[in-house]
Amino acid sequence: MTIPIPPAPPTPAPEPARPTSWWRRNRLALIALAVVVPVTAGGVGWHEWHQYFGFGGRPFQPVLVEDGDSIEFAGAEWGPLRGGELDDLSGFDLPDGTTVVAVGIPVDPDAKGVSCTTPVLVDQETGREWRAARSEIGLLYNSEEPETCDSSTRGEYELIVPFVVPDDVEGPFWVDVWPQKAGGSFLRFSLEP
Repeated sequence: MTIPIPPAPPTPAPEPARPTSWWRRNRLALIALAVVVPVTAGGVGWHEWHQYFGFGGRPFQPVLVEDGDSIEFAGAEWGPLRGGELDDLSGFDLPDGTTVVAVGIPVDPDAKGVSCTTPVLVDQETGREWRAARSEIGLLYNSEEPETCDSSTRGEYELIVPFVVPDDVEGPFWVDVWPQKAGGSFLRFSLEP
């Protein structure tokens, strides 16, 4: 008689597989997200900055010109600036509590000419700005007293620009002029009325 082989002990049931953690299951997506979010934020930020300042859209870099000085810039010689408050305001259509600050900026362009926007008056203390107000105060257009530079104009001329400011604003001011050939730079003349 042969002795039978004892039955094999039962094999224990395998332990149930432990579920993979959420971090492990989504690791590829998380890595992609960690790369895509900063790149997207940087791209959107650059695009917005470029739309605002790029293409010569807005000047952002001032070139300071001290009171009484002139400067060679963007294809022309600018200055020296002259100006101040007007004493005789008769004939002007002004709101109560305001005065007129007028500036003159000599421009001597090179052979190609120069173009620029209308100058802006800026209060140095507060940063408040005023735009030219020639027609608003009743001054008619005069080709001998332009407010902007025209690239077709040859020879020396002077920008004459009046600004209407409140009586309580005393200055000092800056007069900002932006020649288009200057890209993101602009001239900032100092004016003590």
